[in-house]
Amino acid sequence: MSDVSLVGQTIGRFEILSELGRGGMAVVYKARQTDLDRIVALKILPPSLTSDQSYIARFRQEARSAARLEHPHIMPIYEVGEVAGYHYIAMKFIKGRTLKQLLEQEGALPVNRAAQILAQVGEALDYAHRQGIIHRDIKPSNVMITDDGWIYLTDFGLARGTGSSTGGLTMAGTVMGTPEYMSPEQAQGLPNVGPATDIYALGVMLYELLTGAFPFKAETPMAMLAARLVHAPIPPRDVRGDLPPAVEDVIMRALARKPEARFASAAEMVAALRQAVGMSEHDLSRPLTPQRGMPAAVSGAPNWPAYGSSPTPPPAYGSPPTPPPVYVQSPAAPVAQPYSAAPTVPAPNPLNAPTVPAQTTRKSAPVGIIAGIIMVLLIIGGGIAAFVFSRPSEPAVVTSKADQLIADGDAALARPGGLADAISAYRSAIAADANNMTAHARLAGALLAQGNWEDAIAATEPLLASPNSQAQALGHSISGYAYFQLGDVVNARISGEEAIATDDSVALGYALYAAALASNAADSRNNSLMNDAFIAIGNAEDRLDAADPLNRAFARALIGWAFGQDFQMRNDPNVLEQAITNLEAAIDSYPALAFFHYELGSIYLAADDNATAQAEFNTALELDPNFSPAQAGLGWVAYFDGNTSEARQAFDKALQLNPNESLASLGLGRLAFDDTRWNDAIDYLQQAIDSNPHSATAYGYLGEAKLFAGFNSTDQATQDTLYQEAEEAYRQSIGRDDYFVLAHNGLGWILQYQERYSESIEAFERARQIDDQEEEIFNGLGWSLFFSNRYIEAEPMFKQAIELDPNYADAYFGLGRSYEMQGRRAEALAAFQETKRLNPNYRGIDEAIARVSK
Repeated sequence: MSDVSLVGQTIGRFEILSELGRGGMAVVYKARQTDLDRIVALKILPPSLTSDQSYIARFRQEARSAARLEHPHIMPIYEVGEVAGYHYIAMKFIKGRTLKQLLEQEGALPVNRAAQILAQVGEALDYAHRQGIIHRDIKPSNVMITDDGWIYLTDFGLARGTGSSTGGLTMAGTVMGTPEYMSPEQAQGLPNVGPATDIYALGVMLYELLTGAFPFKAETPMAMLAARLVHAPIPPRDVRGDLPPAVEDVIMRALARKPEARFASAAEMVAALRQAVGMSEHDLSRPLTPQRGMPAAVSGAPNWPAYGSSPTPPPAYGSPPTPPPVYVQSPAAPVAQPYSAAPTVPAPNPLNAPTVPAQTTRKSAPVGIIAGIIMVLLIIGGGIAAFVFSRPSEPAVVTSKADQLIADGDAALARPGGLADAISAYRSAIAADANNMTAHARLAGALLAQGNWEDAIAATEPLLASPNSQAQALGHSISGYAYFQLGDVVNARISGEEAIATDDSVALGYALYAAALASNAADSRNNSLMNDAFIAIGNAEDRLDAADPLNRAFARALIGWAFGQDFQMRNDPNVLEQAITNLEAAIDSYPALAFFHYELGSIYLAADDNATAQAEFNTALELDPNFSPAQAGLGWVAYFDGNTSEARQAFDKALQLNPNESLASLGLGRLAFDDTRWNDAIDYLQQAIDSNPHSATAYGYLGEAKLFAGFNSTDQATQDTLYQEAEEAYRQSIGRDDYFVLAHNGLGWILQYQERYSESIEAFERARQIDDQEEEIFNGLGWSLFFSNRYIEAEPMFKQAIELDPNYADAYFGLGRSYEMQGRRAEALAAFQETKRLNPNYRGIDEAIARVSK
């Protein structure tokens, strides 16, 4: 570490006041942030280390990991950035000392005080683990304690996601961490590092807090590291005889050599310590208040609202609350459910019924239309993967006719209205030299920017056939973008994986993979998947400087999309700001391209800022009046504003611009569906599929339309045919987006209607894996179990549906039927009576009450 000090200097907006400490790869200063006039702790990676990309990647990883965690015992991150060659993380300034300093000054601590400290660290770790983050470097020097005794866990530089790859920061067989605190599996560089690794380190730290010593004796840290692989820990009561035996038991279990023998969670360890010490939960975990007020209550994973939990439709998948007032909000329209359940067979799943901006009280815009329309079809796109593999420092030297034509195309691409000329120039360059991969890559990217997704895929074929690995990686990346735009998330994700496997130097491949993973994570509310997406973002960012400007701009757009998906999960305005910043960076690079404004509009639409989304779509149309996706985007803005007539006009206009604009056909199909015009909906949705056979959303809603049309048909043969066609549509949808919960759920219902109950149960179980907060899934699973005569298993499913929606009459009826078939007549009567209270006209309810009242 360099001895150079920055004290007294001003770095960007930070005036360096004093040095707080320095470690192996960074220095922490006390600084004043001049624009906000606040004191911060500024962690800086010295310029001497920035030549090693692994240090920069790990530094960024720390910021990303910690920034995603909002907990009263985790050090708050204000911002991360780079200025004048210095990479920095600005954090909350804590007036206090590290736990290491405390131990050096005071030695072994009283049992109660050590337990209070350990409990606060344990709470922070338990929260991080539930968000899919493993710290991997728990030790006293990474724990701050305020003068009042409040604990903050810091330094997530080695953090990684549970069950994820490390994205190149570490590899199997590489030992990362601090030897004295590392678990046996971490010491061996094994890949199975998980929450148990942090629990082991927590045990070492508790041992040290209580004894002032380590659980293993050795001459050097590395010898101590080896000792834990062959020796048992020294019992802490051998070092400090007054320790309660129960406390020793807690420590020794945490230090078990095998991960599965340790506590199952940090929360379990804290609870065991509380019992061993004889302190209440309040005394142990909340001894004092933190600086500037009490912490927010932490009760586990985010309390995601059920899709039908709000009387007004949320803006997008994941139902985030309203963003801060800096974004203009458009009011959502009231909704009401037009469908009722059948008496003995449940009616078509209301989850499957897309909500009308003036209908269902059960759902707002269901997952499919937002996840499919905004996430998949109004998606981050593009990805012109120019075949210039590094950013030129000087203008390219034209050496051939093809080179000259490529240069002409590049110049046209940068000027307003020049996209068509650029495409023509790139085609001419290919005609002049069919083996010029730069020309092929330029053409594919330009077609993507024009919104010609299928043509872009076709244009990547020469790249994929090239013997050059980087050309192949670019081909996979561009075609993957096109599939993403078309709504085929599975092919997009696979394309990203193939791009990375073929040549991992291409930023575009990682950006594509990050966007696909983030979309899957938002669909399933899966923090581990989202952490994998953030690792991919980091890898993409690390490669941006080597990319040409156009390639870099499209990668920025994809990174922005990934941040936007994280916003849908956590509703963190800082994350939304990162999404917008990345899109604006792309726009700044190519202000003449309509495409980036369209993508930014999609981000705003997903964030429920319809007014700004509308402005961006209009800007895109000003730049390119024929850019039909933006015109369709205006239709969706009107749809979500509840202006159905305006939406229909906008969709019609998009089809006038481009008769194959599948977003517009999909919108018209949605409007017809909302009006219960099933046959019209089927026609429009089939039109959307004919134009774009890759759309998971179009197939999913075609399944919905056929399900409802079949359910309402009075002709048995027609109904059977429609049910079979609905099943096929759902399966086609899942093949294109395997996290599309609407399709999995719809498949469960349609299989149930066909009395294929075991298959139906499998489909519902998969839907439940993706989304365990949707009452309709539990209700459907309950009915399929019921019809399989598995009444005892059906009962908890109905109860879970009721817990998610206490006003769910159909679930109460199913619960009553389950009780009735078990001979529990009194409980059945109570459930049937609640059904009648919720819906006096529920078909068959009077007969059911009479049956169990005899």
